Amino acid sequence: MATLKDIAALAGVSSATASRVLNQDPSLSVTEQTRQRVLDAARELGYRTVQQRYQAVKIPENTGDRAQPENAEKRIGIAQMFETEQLLEDIYYMLLKNLLDEACFEKRWSTVMLFRNEQHHFVKNDELPLDGIVAIGRFTQSEIDDFHALTDNIVFLDSSPDEEKYCSIVPNYRLAVQQVLHCFWDHGYQKVAYLGGVRTFGATKNLTVDPRFYYYKNSLLERSLFDPDLVIDCEMNSASSYTAMNEYLRQGKPVPEAIFAASDVVAPGLLKALWEHGISIPEQVGVITFNNTSLSQFSEPPLSSVDVFLRENAEAAVFCMELLWQKKTHPKQIIISCRLEERGSVHNK
Repeated sequence: MATLKDIAALAGVSSATASRVLNQDPSLSVTEQTRQRVLDAARELGYRTVQQRYQAVKIPENTGDRAQPENAEKRIGIAQMFETEQLLEDIYYMLLKNLLDEACFEKRWSTVMLFRNEQHHFVKNDELPLDGIVAIGRFTQSEIDDFHALTDNIVFLDSSPDEEKYCSIVPNYRLAVQQVLHCFWDHGYQKVAYLGGVRTFGATKNLTVDPRFYYYKNSLLERSLFDPDLVIDCEMNSASSYTAMNEYLRQGKPVPEAIFAASDVVAPGLLKALWEHGISIPEQVGVITFNNTSLSQFSEPPLSSVDVFLRENAEAAVFCMELLWQKKTHPKQIIISCRLEERGSVHNK
């Protein structure tokens, strides 16, 4: 059976582009030649687009628009918390969506990108029904209501708005922060700064304490090591982290022994500020980030980072969707483990 990677390789495009072409993503901007290469590759490898699959199975005339033939393949809507511009800034959610595409593709399910219309409601670009929705990130109650207008089979990825009602998959933030702090402590660091958002969107986009900061603060309080002056609050983007870190250093405050960067997305701003002030990693400050994307893997120097196992998150979402279709399960929250990938941005003091 052809995989998404097989089609992408044959067409000479990324897996994400292949998926978006096959699922007719209206926001995708590619040349007609590229689009045709993907379709030709899919045809050569025996993959049919969703429209071809539905045309191949006759829908009974008296079943209504939302009915599906019994042997029609599944269609999964994917909703993103962020708009395209924000996704380009924080590649974590883009990577998560791409891996979810691949996990669905391996099941021979089609993915359908949901998008916000002018009234800011989530809609899709065709009239075919959905078998389920995977919502990536955090959403308001109004947006969740939009999902229910399309299907009641909803799985939340990277948030948990209601543990009594929905299946959800979330990272083990407590374990992640524990791994970061223990790494610093094992290397002799005591004064560990936090760089990132102190408050963030909660499960329904209400502002709440970021779980990474919550576990950071409480872990340090238990050891009588918490210092509010070492909390460098910034938005989760590189521009804000650069401004916040630069301002902290310009005030003449002591350079922290170590910095926990709450997301890879703040790493570029952090590195730029440290470089401008002549502060080297790890000789003068140890750094560990969160998410383990290319932003930490290929930075200079490479940064140790907490891997949240994005593929396992995506596969867990697929597993939960199958449970929903069986209608034999109480809502589940799956907490995915984490692992610190060390790259030498921390050394013994």
